[in-house]
Amino acid sequence: MTEIPPDLISAYKTTDFRVLEPEAFTLRIGQQSDKLQALFHASGANCAAFLTAWNPYSEQTTDAENERLQSELTKRLLLEGFLTAGGLGADPKGEWPGEESLFVLGLDLARPKSFGQQFRQNAIVWADADAVPRLVLLR
Repeated sequence: MTEIPPDLISAYKTTDFRVLEPEAFTLRIGQQSDKLQALFHASGANCAAFLTAWNPYSEQTTDAENERLQSELTKRLLLEGFLTAGGLGADPKGEWPGEESLFVLGLDLARPKSFGQQFRQNAIVWADADAVPRLVLLR
């Protein structure tokens, strides 16, 4: 059982998770990504995460606070030696503002879950070698 309302879970499942660099592509929950598969092959990685620190527990927060939290998440990932690429979690209907995010190769499932919990996120997006992004609920 989860504490997250069903309508919020549905919104997460329809979000476009845009990887902005080095070559832009979009991840969608439950849909295999050829571009992610190619990136795994080229990099030697076999998993990836899409993370944000914006809007803890999906409660809209000021831009200044969101930027502070995102900066802290970025610093922690870099301190642990992970390379990050810019991302954006975007509501395709435009009803919820886009959230600055990070795409990180090589994070096994435990690490992004831990980061998500530390930054009070309801969920994270993670994919293993099959290149199918999954919504991983944290509450």
